[in-house]
Amino acid sequence: MIVNEGSEDIALAYIAAQYTTVKIGNGGGDTAASQTELDAVVASKVVTPSVIGSELVWTAEFTGAQVGTQGVSELGIFKTSGDKLLSRVTFTNTGVIPSADTITFTVSMEVS
Repeated sequence: MIVNEGSEDIALAYIAAQYTTVKIGNGGGDTAASQTELDAVVASKVVTPSVIGSELVWTAEFTGAQVGTQGVSELGIFKTSGDKLLSRVTFTNTGVIPSADTITFTVSMEVS
């Protein structure tokens, strides 16, 4: 068992400090533990997550122009140095986002 202080230290000193790239894509394949990349990357940005105790929260905003005409249906959190995938989620495709509009993704992760 990892104790609270250890979880908080891992969340703050390791994950929050190193996993700061959020990528979105338009792939739809199932998520697997062996995955190393999104199916089809559309855009990425650097986002430092907020940390509350052992919970990390990444909030990433993308414009419709960044999303493009294909929409997006997957999101991944990556290590900024080395591009290692920490987590990937899939969802129903957003469809076209008007180029001047913004879509916000929020990912919450608990280290326990």
